[in-house]
Amino acid sequence: MRALSSDLRRQLESAVLAGRGAAEVGVRAAMQRLGLPDQPKPSYLDEREARLRKALLAKRRQLGGDFEVLVWEAAYEQWHRLLFARFLAENGLLRHPEFDAPVTLAECEELAEELAEPDGWSVAARFAAEILPGIFRLEDPCVQLRLAPEHRVGLERIVEGVPVEVFAADDSLGWVYQYWQSERKDQVNTSEVKIGGADLGPLTQLFTENYMVRCLLENSLGAWWAARHPDSPLVKEFEFLRFDDDGQPAAGSFDGWPDTVAEVTVMDPCCGSGHFLVEAFGMLRRMRAEEEELGPVAAQDAVLADNLFGLELDPRCVQIAMFAVALAAWKQGGGWRRLPTPNIACSGIPAKAPLEEWTALADGDERLQRALERLHALFKDADTLGSLIDPRRVAEMANAAGLQRSFQDVDFDEVAPLLEKAAARETDDPATAVLGADAAGIARAASLLSRSYTLIATNPPYLGRGSHGELLQQHLDRNYPAGADELGAAFFLRSLDLLTLNGSASAVLPQNLLYLKAHSSLRSRLRDLDLSMIARLGAGAFGSISGQVVQVALVIASLLIPESGSRIAWIEAREEPSPPRKARRLATGNPVRVQLQQPDKEMPFSPIQRAGLSQLSDFGRAWQGLVTGDTNRYVLNFWEVTTDPDVWQKYVIAPDFTAPYRGRTSLLRWERGRGALVKSGKAHNFNPERVLDRRGVLIAQSGSLSSTIYDGEPFNDASCPLIPKSDDDLPALWAYCSSDEYAEAIRSINQSIVVRPGYLTAVPFDVERWRAVATEEFPDGLPEPWSDDPTQWLFEGRPEVATEPLQVAVGRLVGYRWPEQPGEDDLDEFSDADGIVCLPPVGGELPAADRLTALLAGAYGDQWSPALLRKLLEQAGSKKKRLAGWLRDDFFKHHCKVFDNRPFVWQIADGRKDGFSALVNYHGLNRSGLEKLTYTYLGDWLERQRADAAEDVAGADVRLGAARKLKDKLERILEGEPPFDIYVRWKPLPEQPIGWDPDLDDGVRLNIRPFVEADVLAGPSSVPRVHWRKDRGKNPDGSDRRNDLHYTIAEKQQARQKAGKA
Repeated sequence: MRALSSDLRRQLESAVLAGRGAAEVGVRAAMQRLGLPDQPKPSYLDEREARLRKALLAKRRQLGGDFEVLVWEAAYEQWHRLLFARFLAENGLLRHPEFDAPVTLAECEELAEELAEPDGWSVAARFAAEILPGIFRLEDPCVQLRLAPEHRVGLERIVEGVPVEVFAADDSLGWVYQYWQSERKDQVNTSEVKIGGADLGPLTQLFTENYMVRCLLENSLGAWWAARHPDSPLVKEFEFLRFDDDGQPAAGSFDGWPDTVAEVTVMDPCCGSGHFLVEAFGMLRRMRAEEEELGPVAAQDAVLADNLFGLELDPRCVQIAMFAVALAAWKQGGGWRRLPTPNIACSGIPAKAPLEEWTALADGDERLQRALERLHALFKDADTLGSLIDPRRVAEMANAAGLQRSFQDVDFDEVAPLLEKAAARETDDPATAVLGADAAGIARAASLLSRSYTLIATNPPYLGRGSHGELLQQHLDRNYPAGADELGAAFFLRSLDLLTLNGSASAVLPQNLLYLKAHSSLRSRLRDLDLSMIARLGAGAFGSISGQVVQVALVIASLLIPESGSRIAWIEAREEPSPPRKARRLATGNPVRVQLQQPDKEMPFSPIQRAGLSQLSDFGRAWQGLVTGDTNRYVLNFWEVTTDPDVWQKYVIAPDFTAPYRGRTSLLRWERGRGALVKSGKAHNFNPERVLDRRGVLIAQSGSLSSTIYDGEPFNDASCPLIPKSDDDLPALWAYCSSDEYAEAIRSINQSIVVRPGYLTAVPFDVERWRAVATEEFPDGLPEPWSDDPTQWLFEGRPEVATEPLQVAVGRLVGYRWPEQPGEDDLDEFSDADGIVCLPPVGGELPAADRLTALLAGAYGDQWSPALLRKLLEQAGSKKKRLAGWLRDDFFKHHCKVFDNRPFVWQIADGRKDGFSALVNYHGLNRSGLEKLTYTYLGDWLERQRADAAEDVAGADVRLGAARKLKDKLERILEGEPPFDIYVRWKPLPEQPIGWDPDLDDGVRLNIRPFVEADVLAGPSSVPRVHWRKDRGKNPDGSDRRNDLHYTIAEKQQARQKAGKA
């Protein structure tokens, strides 16, 4: 397979994103000229344009009435006609439809004037549409829409800019759709709405890696062929086909399938852009040619007519899939020729038009009218349900007499051609033509959904129940209850319904279907199936996404009653880090034979030996943590708030790595249990009293399952404290949970991104062994609470023991105090009284570097030396040799990195290396503090620069100008007009601060905004990395949690007056 390189993928992505944007702009402008979406029909429209307008309005109604959806549809058609024309041209397949002769893009340019087209690209797109009638309907109003010249040319230039190598690669078409939908997918993801309708396709489409496609097809269709034709040269080409020691296919010989390839049917009900279909087409074509001694063309036509079938929710994908199959046929069959229309249909065309408009298509034919009534009922929600629709199920439809009818009395194989004829009838009404074409397409999908197939091969959409819209939830609960928690599981069950007797389903499925308790009923269903092969791929299986996001397994199962003692061919590729490495494992690894015993439990086995060992759950229980529903409001770092016990309580979160005391960075806005958190309708899983104040082991629920000792504090929902039934067993539990063995044991039974609490104790525990380990490792008991990390609230504030000595020293210099810092120590004398330390000497104070040197010398005592200073600077990641240079250029950037971009020492500067710069303790930066910085410290600096400028001291005038600009910005912050205002989204407008009047308990993120907007912080503008976009979740009234709002002082004062707070 010729695959795109990463560089070519990036170039294609840029082109597709630009193409979608340009196409939508052009389409919207063209439609506005036609008086769409809602203007009266313009008087300047000619007859053709008026008909087009009416057809577009009908198309909009059929799409559900949303004008944006119509724009997306038309933009897709405009872009892909051009792109497909380029595909055809670069592969020597573009033809003149009238003369059946090949043409180049240059020749299309020459034909433009003769054909009354504006340019050669328009000719090429027209020819592409005419030679691809099953893909582009020339009468579709979205195809007929003409863009303005400037928009058309812009789109053509984007297509021209795609590198020629893209059009020779085998996976380009799949990437085109992924990129086309990527921005829409991001929008849907961030909207946090339940998913259904037009959003379902963009959100769930995932590029299927070629090695997955080949592994599933070669170990099903390929295994069937190898069992019957062991000497076929094709068998040697099946790189992923695995064999047992006896030379038989490891997945079995599929004896229940037909004896000849002509009788085998392959269906992908979620075909996407056609990966499975193209691969199966190549296999079936060669099989038929060999078995029936057919030539290439005859074999291709036979496969397209008899063997290969596809369905897809998204009509855009259907076009790409049909084009991909046609392109494969032309490439494999010696060039362009007219092909039988592939048996690929869109199962996601909804019947949105009123029923009476549908039945009018029957034109008096009662049989056709009844069929249309049934189709309308079946497909009214097809844009959400797609291939989950099953016309063969007994469904109900109430008529005026209250009678119930079955869909089983309709032969959709007969109905589809009748509707195609009806749609082809001459009509003066463009709306009827649009409706007829959609009805014919729906009937075609119903026909394919009514059949049975030998093999289903698919990568279904994945979507957890929490994201299902109400319609999808109800459909799954009613028809596929065993798969209702995961859309991929439901599609696997639907695939089984589409099989012939003894047929087989092969699918890429979410790996957690194999072990999560939520899917136990699905695994129970597997008792009735003959499981042929399972390959667990784990993280990193897809090259196009972050590896941890989707973890999958390849599953092949047949509608056969499994024989007693039957064994599954099991391949493990979870440990391989990348798609190429996983592919190599699938192609070369020897399958392990595993017997399935309790499929409703985790399946099919755990490599851990359980004999004679107790379960960890016998010795302790893991508890679910608190879900606040609004982390940005209720959970903040301890260094950015007041630590007032009436507001805040220490809060442990999932440890970032395993150590005795980690996860202690946060405070919870608890307000002694009487505040907004407790009253919130979204907060849940409040920590039970029987867990608080108990000791245990806190385990992170994701990643490497890091652990730390738990001391009874409130805990968050990303961590679970394992509380021992007996305190005497805590050392043994800590020894086990902090070892690599524990995480390996959990991951052997559960590979979910987030492991639920019940699984964290569902592993064997050799208590005597781990008691012995604990006695050896902790002879004096577990370590006492302590940390040398300044980001943990156990830290005591000493630079000489800290992991970040210089950062701690600066914190002490400006007067910051850590929660566990002693009341007094020998470094207090170095702390600044007002929390403002200037880098240059200002106001009679020494430069910051001199003061910091003195503090460090006091901390390190006799150890202090120039060599130690150099070591500390290197440890801080700096190349500077002196503290002055480090403070000026490196400190603040490093400070933001160490303290999670929530700095408590703000470095306010005028941007010049020889200018004003001050380190400020944020905890003392109230209004009077900012006034003192502005008028006392900066004021002193300004006076010195004025004096120096009067004496013509070099550079003084420039420094004076920079300092004046800084003073002006700080005064604007003091005043507080937008954009230099503070906005706290959970406070009503009367409580929003006026001017610089920060509430420290709102946190650094919100209070630092005026300083970031004014650009008065040291270093690049990207420091600190903070944003004020909307937060996840919704406000109680359903609105977005926006942080990017600004209100004037007048608006705030007026709100206070109305609230009686002025």
